[in-house]
Amino acid sequence: MKREMVLTALTMTNLLLLNGLVLGRVLPAVAQGEPGILRGSGLEIVDGEGRLRATITIQPPGDGVTETALLRLMQPNGQPAVKIGASPTGAGLSFVGGDDQSYVILDADGAETRLRMVEPGGRERLITP
Repeated sequence: MKREMVLTALTMTNLLLLNGLVLGRVLPAVAQGEPGILRGSGLEIVDGEGRLRATITIQPPGDGVTETALLRLMQPNGQPAVKIGASPTGAGLSFVGGDDQSYVILDADGAETRLRMVEPGGRERLITP
């Protein structure tokens, strides 16, 4: 009689475990209720083909340059098209055209600000206050 009780208990335990495994595969996955916070020292985003398309990095200080937080958005060929940077001394924003000869740079460095626009053929305009 004792042997039958042990086998019955073991069978019931196995059925419960099997039920848990089956339900785990059948029930849909549910997202978390509230979004979490992602922390790290950098972030890289790649497209479906594995090409690097966006980065957020912290550039270390060196050679008279202060530490800089930098966001880069890249074209499929890897060329940065948008850059946004921020450091203790200033911030900047740049847009580069697909031909790599036209670009816009908006820069605030200390008390100085400027907007520089360059078009193919060397045509350039610098705007300062």
